[in-house]
Amino acid sequence: MPTSTHETDILFISELPLWPLDQGYRVHGCQMARALTDQGLSVRMTSLRPTHGCDQSWLNGMLADWPTADEQDHKAFLKGWSGPLAKLRRKLAAHQALDSLELAGLIPLVNQLKPKAVIALGQHGPIMLRGLTRIFPELTTVWYAADEPVSFQLSCLRREGIGEIGKRAYLAGLYAALQTCFARKLDGAIGVSPSDTKSLKLTSGVRQTITIPNGVDTNFYHPTDTRPKPCSLVFWGRLDFEPNADAVRWFANKVWPRLRIRQPQARLKIVGKNAGDNVRQLGDIPGIEFVGEVDDIRPYAHQSSATILPMRCGGGIKNKLLEAAAMGLPILASPKAVKGLTWPAHSTPVKLCNSPDDWVHQIERVWFDGVLSNAMRRDACDWVVNRHTWPEAAIKMMGFLEELTGCELTKSRAVDTNRLTFTTPDKMEVTPFRRAG
Repeated sequence: MPTSTHETDILFISELPLWPLDQGYRVHGCQMARALTDQGLSVRMTSLRPTHGCDQSWLNGMLADWPTADEQDHKAFLKGWSGPLAKLRRKLAAHQALDSLELAGLIPLVNQLKPKAVIALGQHGPIMLRGLTRIFPELTTVWYAADEPVSFQLSCLRREGIGEIGKRAYLAGLYAALQTCFARKLDGAIGVSPSDTKSLKLTSGVRQTITIPNGVDTNFYHPTDTRPKPCSLVFWGRLDFEPNADAVRWFANKVWPRLRIRQPQARLKIVGKNAGDNVRQLGDIPGIEFVGEVDDIRPYAHQSSATILPMRCGGGIKNKLLEAAAMGLPILASPKAVKGLTWPAHSTPVKLCNSPDDWVHQIERVWFDGVLSNAMRRDACDWVVNRHTWPEAAIKMMGFLEELTGCELTKSRAVDTNRLTFTTPDKMEVTPFRRAG
């Protein structure tokens, strides 16, 4: 590894483009990089597949091109894949459509930027990092995994029939093999919830793990005095993401008919990109509007009386939940949707719902009890500001990296406390709606 002075504190790497911020790895990777930059660190980001179309100067200023590797770089990269599992590593990488020659472009980039640490985003992060370990033995390598993929597949299995056991077992085994072959000997791994971090520790075999909960951009997502439409709900998220598609289909089929019998005026909007026909067709159900992809979710959120997160599978922390809380929106969620989250005993930022009848009951409470709805709005805002901001997450990340690298990272700028506090508008009130039935 080059021994000259470090030019970069942290290099974030990703296989896939880093923009737009519509997937978990993009949100936590880019927002963390931004928050670390705000702390005075020198941060760069790169992706194997180029990042195009970003109009955000803060991100464009961090982007670096992924270089083309020569044969010498390629041989050096493959040394990191060597050992008793070398053939299996190459086979697994090829199965995931990853070209080792392309990945080897990281070698000249690390030589150029001389980072103290390289943090990989996404499920294929360990494959990229492993190739750096031999040629840069002093380089700190960290997998920002967030959701642990083996546990994710097993969580999906629990809601499916016996016919899906083979498929899920195959995928869980595949990701377990990827982690065993590539993640071992990495310096660290990061989960966003205690359960994900525990699974990472068990399945990846990295040297150290840490839980760093996701934050939310409270400058972008914040309350307004917009009056919501009576008896309205909203669900948003990428609709090609299995937990989202499953959640909204389950709600539309199991909860919505019962709710509409009691409240014929009820309305639900489904917002998100890349929906399949089985989600689009939900718009044919009376009272449900399929909106599809939008440029900005905030108007749809502020016009709604509450948001729903009826998740039945998946892992990690739901960014949509944090966004809704920052906007002061009443949140109704399944226990699966809030796994890994905690809040004070006296606080009620989220109403938990289990059975379909419980969902109906809790939704009606939020719709028709103005005192409860107002309290949920205020509690959600206070909770997310005190527990889930990116500046606080960045400080935790810096401490973890200092422990791994043995170097003190630059702290030229303290956390801006103005970014950690905001007040729920006085005009934020909910007038109880008239019950139907």
